[in-house]
Amino acid sequence: MSDDPLCRQRTQQTTRSFQRLLVLGLGLALVSGCSADYNGERLFWKAERLAVPLLKNPSAAKPEQFAKAISAFGEVIRRTPGTGWAAKAQLSTGSLYAMQQEYGKARDAYALVLQNYHRYSELCLNARYLTAKTHEIEKHWDEAITIYQDIAEYHPWTQIGLEAPLYIARTYEQQKQQNEATKAYERAVRTYTKLILEAPAPELAGRAKGYLAVAYERLGKWNDAADILETLLSAASGGVNRPVALLSLAAIYQSKLDNSKKAAEVYRKLIQEFPDHQLSQVAKAQLARLSHPEASSARPEHPPQPDANVPLAPMTKPTLNTTAPSGNP
Repeated sequence: MSDDPLCRQRTQQTTRSFQRLLVLGLGLALVSGCSADYNGERLFWKAERLAVPLLKNPSAAKPEQFAKAISAFGEVIRRTPGTGWAAKAQLSTGSLYAMQQEYGKARDAYALVLQNYHRYSELCLNARYLTAKTHEIEKHWDEAITIYQDIAEYHPWTQIGLEAPLYIARTYEQQKQQNEATKAYERAVRTYTKLILEAPAPELAGRAKGYLAVAYERLGKWNDAADILETLLSAASGGVNRPVALLSLAAIYQSKLDNSKKAAEVYRKLIQEFPDHQLSQVAKAQLARLSHPEASSARPEHPPQPDANVPLAPMTKPTLNTTAPSGNP
């Protein structure tokens, strides 16, 4: 593993991705009705009891604890083949391997989700995404980019699919290939602009606009980013993390466009709309800086975001819903 702090941070963030998706998988219920479903639910519950403690403090967990949980999920797979419970168990197995940094074994487990459970399209999509993340950690850049490209092309309206163009650009950034990263962000702008026009629902158009604003920010096109955020925030449709969008817009006005008046207006709007949100505390602090600029000559770095990976992601997480099997991912 690299000693580079950014690399370590990326690895920690990705490990949390494996944990989050495992938590979501463990927390879902499937529609019961036949003996296989009932047996699968019972077996999965047993495996879940072994896996949950590992999520609380994976760094302190012992290898034998992981082995017992993986074995229990294997029992679900063996005794209820082809069911949604088996599919969830297979994905959970991959995430447990990934949490131990056994990325080759994790990819093998995710590949079996794609091979044996293609009816469960959302599970398969998450398996593809997590496979790409393991490639990122091991610096298999081309493999990761190829998977993200496929996800963006074939699953454009899923949350992961919408984020994929940004993942591609950031993968180039991790390699310090800034020219390629810039080209990727420019492609992301074209992709999101096209998706906005083709959106099947206003909420999806709103999500695409949020990611378009992120792409503009990464390119340093601050006026374009501000315009998109203003449009997005004035619309009635959902699809965006509104507190983060407000904070992003205010930070652009304050630190990039040198418009303290507009920045203050947006900070106040954030505080008024979300008085109890943690980002309101950030907004209050920035208002104080604007009111007393002599207190600090340093301007805030843009953007002060709670989520460095997807600043304008909707306030929802990917789900592993297996109650309604659909076609191939």
